[in-house]
Amino acid sequence: MSTSRRVVTTMPAGTRTKRSHEFHNKIRLCETGERFTVSGCSRRTKVIDLKEKLELAAGIPIQLQRVSYIDDGDMPDYATFQFMGIIPGGTIALGIWHYDGWSDLVKAAAEGNIAKLKCLGVTAETTYNTPHSLRLSAEKKAEWISARANVALFIAAHRGYLKMMQFLLQNGADIMAKTPLGNSPLHVAAAMGNNDCINELLARGAQTKDTNKQGLTALDLATKKGHKMVEHQLLHSQWRQRSAAPAVKRHLDPSELFAHQKFDSKIKTWRSGPQAQCYMANLTHHKDFMGSDFRAPRKQAIVTRLPKI
Repeated sequence: MSTSRRVVTTMPAGTRTKRSHEFHNKIRLCETGERFTVSGCSRRTKVIDLKEKLELAAGIPIQLQRVSYIDDGDMPDYATFQFMGIIPGGTIALGIWHYDGWSDLVKAAAEGNIAKLKCLGVTAETTYNTPHSLRLSAEKKAEWISARANVALFIAAHRGYLKMMQFLLQNGADIMAKTPLGNSPLHVAAAMGNNDCINELLARGAQTKDTNKQGLTALDLATKKGHKMVEHQLLHSQWRQRSAAPAVKRHLDPSELFAHQKFDSKIKTWRSGPQAQCYMANLTHHKDFMGSDFRAPRKQAIVTRLPKI
């Protein structure tokens, strides 16, 4: 009697399966040695698509990224993974452009080194200069400092460095600043699930309704990444911002009332006094319920079977 053995082989993490042509690749940030993973890659993925993913995955704005594979040569933006010979699970090197001191700034921000960051041109009182900054006018120099502070704020929000964020915001960093892809510090903090950083950003005026160039809000990114606590956190903040927006009047004119407020009320307390606010209503768009636990009950279809004739 012959017996057969079933040989089970395991595939390395990151390789493709027969059911899907997508795979993931490993990313190594050269300046710090940090490692990240980018999923959803395929043979047709372009280098520019990878860079867009890296802005949220590695927390490095797209304009500062240099990517290479095997050798140190920069890969063209519109070359595909197949053309560059990138294999599933392969490690791609992510570097920072060295001009104007950006490499040193990114390293200090990524490591959470506030003392070093203070000396790299992120505050108005800085004495740090580069050959480029020495040729700038006072107005352009202020813009140069602001751009550096905003990049550091973006990286700090990604890494969850609350104290660094507070230092940068106290020294003029723009909480509303966005990358070329439209991502703000709130976007990247939500994508990484950094609750404390999100609280700080919201307390300082970050807007939950802001969208990036893909039309995604911070709440959308939190939902996409599965960060439930952040999702509820942003949703509650969105409701608070909405409820605080309208100004309740102490006196209402008949022209401002809805029909039921004009004719259904027997007691004319809506005219003035503290009861007037009871007649002010905020109509909520149905999309505001998305991402919450409030769901309408499903309607069950009723099927009626007719007798055969």
